Amino acid sequence: MKIKNFVFLFLFILINFIYSQKIAEIEFIGLRNVKESEIKTKIKTKKGSVFSPENVSEDVKEILNTTEYFENIEVNFDTTTKKLTFKFYERPYIKKIEIRGNTKISTGKIKEEIPLKEKTFYVESKLQESKDKILQLYDEKGFVYTTIRTEEIINIETNQMTIIFLINEGKKVNVEKIEIIGNKYISKRKLLSLMEIKKKKPFKESKLNNDIEKIKQYYKNNGFYDVNIDTPTVILDDTQQKVKIVINISEGSKYKIEKVFIEGNTVYSNKYLLKYVKIKPKQYYNQSEIDETIQNISELYGEKGYLEVKITPEIIKDKIKPYIIVNFKIEEGRQFYVDKIYIEGLTTTKEEVITREILLKKDDIFNSKKLRRSVEKIYNLGFIDDVKVEPQPGSTPNSIDLKFTITEGRPGMLSAGAGYSTVDKLVGNLQVSHLNLFGRAQRLNLLWEFGERRKNYEISWTEPWFLKRPVSFGVSLYDLTRIREYAQEVNAYKEERQGLEFRVGPRISDVLGLLFSYSYENVIIFDSKFPQDIPEGKKLTSSFTSQIVYDTRDNIFDPSKGIRQSLLIQVAGWGILGGDVKFYKPIFRSAFFIPTIWKLVLSFNTTLGYIEGIENFDLDKVKYEKFYVGGAETVRGYGYRSLAPENGGRFMFVFNLEYKFPIVQENTRTILQGALFYDIGGAWNEFKDINFTIGSSQKWEEQGIWDNKLKHSVGVGIRFTTPIFPIRLDWSWALNPQKGKDPLQFWFTLGQMF
Repeated sequence: MKIKNFVFLFLFILINFIYSQKIAEIEFIGLRNVKESEIKTKIKTKKGSVFSPENVSEDVKEILNTTEYFENIEVNFDTTTKKLTFKFYERPYIKKIEIRGNTKISTGKIKEEIPLKEKTFYVESKLQESKDKILQLYDEKGFVYTTIRTEEIINIETNQMTIIFLINEGKKVNVEKIEIIGNKYISKRKLLSLMEIKKKKPFKESKLNNDIEKIKQYYKNNGFYDVNIDTPTVILDDTQQKVKIVINISEGSKYKIEKVFIEGNTVYSNKYLLKYVKIKPKQYYNQSEIDETIQNISELYGEKGYLEVKITPEIIKDKIKPYIIVNFKIEEGRQFYVDKIYIEGLTTTKEEVITREILLKKDDIFNSKKLRRSVEKIYNLGFIDDVKVEPQPGSTPNSIDLKFTITEGRPGMLSAGAGYSTVDKLVGNLQVSHLNLFGRAQRLNLLWEFGERRKNYEISWTEPWFLKRPVSFGVSLYDLTRIREYAQEVNAYKEERQGLEFRVGPRISDVLGLLFSYSYENVIIFDSKFPQDIPEGKKLTSSFTSQIVYDTRDNIFDPSKGIRQSLLIQVAGWGILGGDVKFYKPIFRSAFFIPTIWKLVLSFNTTLGYIEGIENFDLDKVKYEKFYVGGAETVRGYGYRSLAPENGGRFMFVFNLEYKFPIVQENTRTILQGALFYDIGGAWNEFKDINFTIGSSQKWEEQGIWDNKLKHSVGVGIRFTTPIFPIRLDWSWALNPQKGKDPLQFWFTLGQMF
């Protein structure tokens, strides 16, 4: 009985204590330019909840970390009144920024470039950054003696301020002469070619400093380890508008590598690490290869959680011969683990949509490679504009927290418009697309296309994580009618495809996946001008497709590196599938994306296809299922379907090479691209006809009759990135043209080439 009374007493005290700690009121003090409602959305502590110092501390951190509104926040909880008070110390609110004294650079340009902005809160460090940025703008134009003063006027009552930048532009200074002293092994002409500063061009002090570093790096990359360059002498003439630059170089000896050593390593063997060492014995010393080696080894250690690894190249010079021994000293440091993962910045997306793309989990050994891949996977969702990852100290000395700050883009779009396709001519469209339906990354697409040669109704929906597992599930319903070409007749027949497709795609890993789909499709041929070759009627195709995909592309929408390999096998009419059509069709695709200099990307794609009838089914009854080469999606220098037998081919080969370069970029993303490309390919109906010789016969050149040789073409193109789909404009020249025909083909198409 006593025990029972004790339990009741304990529960009574506990309940009373919890109730006594409930927050009766929350008060915000010090808010003048920040709305109280905005603060309430950022804190988890609410009226009526139990007071928790830890929760309040997290609320304060959240406000300070996600805004620049406040210098400090103080919190007080009155245990008598149960009132929780937040006292805010607001930064001044920038009401206006004035630029005075500028004539060479517009006010709009200056305001655009400086980090301080109107209608934001004043951060002192950004004031100096803004002054530095303005000086940089003037330096780029040759005004090296520009000075800037600032005035900050604060209204104490409103805590709002006006910032005035007072600019004294000075005079523009040009380079009269560049004199280089002390160079023996490397010519003055070569050194001047490395410099951005040129004779008779504006003098830019920042550029001169960069040029000196370029020259020094060039020497060190060519064996001159001891090179020394004095601070350049800049001599201003009497007019103070021209300068003479004197660069004094001490080249030193030209060294070769004698030996390379590695010491201090226990995680990796010497033999393994030496594979990542770029410098080799008997080669000239190269500083860039030293730096690349350090980067390579650091990345290896980062993949195993050694974030504090230090790699120091010890340089030992031979006392007699111009030889160098390089000893890479490694201090491995501690191995780090992942503690907590924070996701910030989301407004509509569910947090699990992001966390399931992150390959690192709590208590995992930190892996820099997995972290990079996680960022790529988040971008590949398609509706994320920016991802920033900030490692922070964890709860233990050898653990780290990862904070992902996400900037969401526009996931949905309603569009109406018209486009001109070389194949389908003028096509209008009305489309509703959403890449992040219900904030769960579900994709919905409703499309209606209408035009002279093409009509299409399509509904498509995809869930990327079906039943919360790494399995995609999708459904598509479509009705597509097109006017097709045949035997040089552009309006040969009409083809309508009505179909329903189900897709299931289990992902084996972050780079390897499977895709299975079932398609139930009616293909209706009507208005045929060649009834003997292309008979009218309806045929049902019931098919099952299986596909395996290996994909390491960094960005599926605009890859700059990685590969995509896929093998697809479609089977129609076999066994329980039924239907009027029986065939199997394997297709292999292999695409590589290789980064080169700057942001230029070399990409190439190979496609191999084969189709065969099942149980002696005559494929000529379903010519639309056979392969056709030529046109915007295959070999762009030739007309649509022109590089295949008239009735289509059972075998197909296409190779495409593209070299893409950015023209316009916005927020690190490429909006407009240029491309140089080369295409080659062909299709054959019989195995004996396959011919990988590039060329053309007399019949092809004079009459346009297909032959079994490969045809190739070159061209240039433009790529536009839109919120819904990429647009391609291609001009291609046939290298095996027909006589009397213009070898130039122009293609306007939607979607990626490969």
